[in-house]
Amino acid sequence: MEGGDICSASNSLRVISSTMARDHATTAMDVFSRSSGVDEDDEEALKWAALEKLPTFDRLRKGILMASRGGGANEIDIQNLGFHERKRLMERLVRDAEEDNEKFLLKLRNRIDRVGIDIPTIEVRFEHLNVEGEAHEGSRALPTFINFWIDILE
Repeated sequence: MEGGDICSASNSLRVISSTMARDHATTAMDVFSRSSGVDEDDEEALKWAALEKLPTFDRLRKGILMASRGGGANEIDIQNLGFHERKRLMERLVRDAEEDNEKFLLKLRNRIDRVGIDIPTIEVRFEHLNVEGEAHEGSRALPTFINFWIDILE
């Protein structure tokens, strides 16, 4: 084999492996989804393919951001985002992750209940444990600004 053939073969293997990894990740994510038969948008797929061809350093600094109100996917440069754009992006990512985790855990719980698997329980016992606490009665127990300052002064 010539050197060019080896290079093109390794490039094609890299593209095939990245495509297979992305397809496997997509199918793994669709295990609990309701509609797994929805096809990807061609434009979004082309943008992902273009990002995959970028060098690693550039790939770390670019991403595809889905518009929140039914718009398409936009390619963004992470370094050029302003403070407010970064804040909104982080809030959206955290919010979506929390919702996705909750949905996943609820579906997993329903599936475990349907199958009838008993989840093991753990019992923790403490020896020689002393617990102390303070409690206020009446209006002193309410979390008001005045009670806050009185607690600090005490």
